[in-house]
Amino acid sequence: MRIDLQGFSPDLDPAVPGVITDCDQIVPSTQGFTAANSRVDVGLSALDSACKGAYVGTLLDGSKRIVAGTQAKLWDVTASTWTDRSQAGGYTGLNRWRFTMFGNNVLATNRAQRIQQAAPSANFADIATAPAAAVMCSASGFVLVGDVSDLTGSFGDQPDGWWCSGLFNQAVWTPAVSTQCANGRLVTAPGRITAMRELGDDVVAYKAKSMFLGRYVGPPVVWSWQRIPGDIGCSGQESVVVVGSSHFFIGPADIYVYDGTVPRSIGAPIRQWFFQSLNGSQRANIIGAVDLARDLVYWYYPSVASTTGICDSCIVYNIRTNQWGRASQSIESAVEYASGAVTYDGLGTLYSTYDNLPNIAYDSPFWISDQTVPGVIGTDHKLYSLTGSPGASYLVSGDFGDQTNWSMFRRATPRYRTQPTTGIGTNYYRGNLGVAPTQDQTISQSSQARFDFRRIARWHRVRFDWSGPVSLNGLDVDIQQASRE
Repeated sequence: MRIDLQGFSPDLDPAVPGVITDCDQIVPSTQGFTAANSRVDVGLSALDSACKGAYVGTLLDGSKRIVAGTQAKLWDVTASTWTDRSQAGGYTGLNRWRFTMFGNNVLATNRAQRIQQAAPSANFADIATAPAAAVMCSASGFVLVGDVSDLTGSFGDQPDGWWCSGLFNQAVWTPAVSTQCANGRLVTAPGRITAMRELGDDVVAYKAKSMFLGRYVGPPVVWSWQRIPGDIGCSGQESVVVVGSSHFFIGPADIYVYDGTVPRSIGAPIRQWFFQSLNGSQRANIIGAVDLARDLVYWYYPSVASTTGICDSCIVYNIRTNQWGRASQSIESAVEYASGAVTYDGLGTLYSTYDNLPNIAYDSPFWISDQTVPGVIGTDHKLYSLTGSPGASYLVSGDFGDQTNWSMFRRATPRYRTQPTTGIGTNYYRGNLGVAPTQDQTISQSSQARFDFRRIARWHRVRFDWSGPVSLNGLDVDIQQASRE
């Protein structure tokens, strides 16, 4: 029996051919499913405390600036260490930091103080007259913020409020027709603004259960906002992943893609399982990330086992194949990491010996200065790239068999694209799909890259455990009808 793998699909009937009922460190690819890359220490020192947000911006000369925020400080990377770029006196507040680029300046906000900005290699400082804001993005020559508090004027504290800077001037925040700086409120749906992300020249403002498409229309209105039909929104800025002209985001009860028309569900195979696994009280902590080179979107989230709200689990979606996987780890933040222009002349500054170089293949995108790779800041406050050789991974197949007939399960042969050096297989069986499967034999992969079993039952499934690189797109199963007296 030939079975083509269809992806992690815990919500589907386990007897559907090709479903993966459980897995971890397995991600979908255009050629099947592959073990997820492990994380590699990029060689930076640890931040002084938990990371509350991180960002990689591109400067006008094409170089990258890596910035991160903790509760009391803002940092950027200089050589192989984090450098304190905070304004005098530091910062207060427990909120996450959000960042955007405007020209050569990095802007930062956390709603506890005025919007901050920093020129290249400079410290952050208040933008005079700017509001405090929870979320931020830039589009059409403006910086836009949402969930705002006016610290100098009469606009007040407006969780449902939006504000845009002056046109082509991130330092102007006093509303005026002449500068096209403006503000307003989104009141046709209840709740505060939870996210604000660019969509081409437009901007999408999210609330918990609503979405608004903002478009620049010029003075005196400046930005016009249209509510998108439906009770769909998201819980936080990091839940929205921008890929080209689309937003991928986790909504209140499903997972969606939005391209400027209407949100479209992509979560059917995992939706119920995911929201049962998610710690609902901590859903605002969901962190999305993208691996553009491999067409993957990651969502790190706090599971029901995470009592502190730390993201300890991860689902992975392939935007080309529409298939799911899992690659769980505990993180504080995620970034599209760029290593910068590493040259032979600079190696001695970054790494004292060749043994100190990261354990990353020479042909990895990590070494290309204009190429980004997925990165995370772990719970040890250190920055890692997800470019290392895979470690341990596992995959559990769906059930194959028949509800009325008994069958002899003799062999499972993975159709490898990359064959692992070692593997372990464990078969499970049951008499009907309404009871839990019983664990049977655990055997090592043979020299012919197959797993030989011997079990008579109505339903069979296999768990495969691997170590190191592995890629496969299906299984060949030897199962024959048997009689049971």
